[in-house]
Amino acid sequence: MSIFLVHGFRWARNEIRIHVVLQEVDDAAPNNLMCGDSEQAMNENFRELYPGPMANLPPLRFIEPLNPNNEKFKYPSEPYAYVADVVVQSEDVIDVTEAMNKGIRAAQWDAMADLRDIIAKGEKIGWFVVHNGDRFLAQQERLKKDENGADGADEEADAVAEAQAIETQYSKGLSEQVERLQVHERLDRRSDVSEKADKKGGKFKKLFRGESR
Repeated sequence: MSIFLVHGFRWARNEIRIHVVLQEVDDAAPNNLMCGDSEQAMNENFRELYPGPMANLPPLRFIEPLNPNNEKFKYPSEPYAYVADVVVQSEDVIDVTEAMNKGIRAAQWDAMADLRDIIAKGEKIGWFVVHNGDRFLAQQERLKKDENGADGADEEADAVAEAQAIETQYSKGLSEQVERLQVHERLDRRSDVSEKADKKGGKFKKLFRGESR
């Protein structure tokens, strides 16, 4: 299990899914932003959408909390991920005091606050300890350390296939969620048009009755 000390904020899973679909971030896996090229794709998307805050931030990490033994939240159903500008990773112990004492530049902190207000308004910015027991992530880390990587290739392929199957399982529900969001937007626009029409109708009635000139 990997341990991460992160500085950042939580981003709700439903908001992640909606963002990825509406922005057409094809290389991002909304149910696991640590999978594959997701982090790179999200950084590119954020730099395009939010150039102001991103200009004062390092490449962001998107850290997923995952305890495979937790019956309440099973992968990929954790309700949020962490958007982080500072990440310290370890397999055993992290010196929290040392990491936090390095501090955060004022411009960087302000940029994170601006980004938070855009995508996750109301969430706290702070330091969090995040546990991730994803066997695919662990395999990725082992492959980085193993120059040959031959023995781990089959395991990685199996993990990728598993992740793709899970993504397919949740895609239908995600599409339905986005469709509902779009329906609500259309209803809101119709309501505004109807309200304006009622106001104009009232004005015409007054003119017809000679109550206004």
